[in-house]
Amino acid sequence: MEICYNVSMSFEVIHNTAIVQPAGFTQLQFRKLDQLYCWAAGEKIITQRTVECDFDAGVATYTYYLSTHNIPYAQFVIRKVGPRTTMFELHIQGKGRVEKSSVFERTFDALRERIENLSIR
Repeated sequence: MEICYNVSMSFEVIHNTAIVQPAGFTQLQFRKLDQLYCWAAGEKIITQRTVECDFDAGVATYTYYLSTHNIPYAQFVIRKVGPRTTMFELHIQGKGRVEKSSVFERTFDALRERIENLSIR
């Protein structure tokens, strides 16, 4: 049996941008939510939206309505849960919370997918 010890090892540092990202909600993230609303309004899927902020509680909500007379269809909640942690939640009418993550894109993609599926109906 022959053992080879001439194997070179290399170490690669993986840069995780989520660690250095400041906690909170960025202007780019707000624009993505607003662009989704503008697209859905243009397709006549969503007719109204509201944005509410409670700075004392560290919570902001972006709510989408199918019509002005309906209860909210979807609510995107931004919640600061620690000095360096922000959680994003997605609540859907009749289903409750369907997504919760500290990664904005994951929750946003779930919202976008649900609204796009409404256009197929």
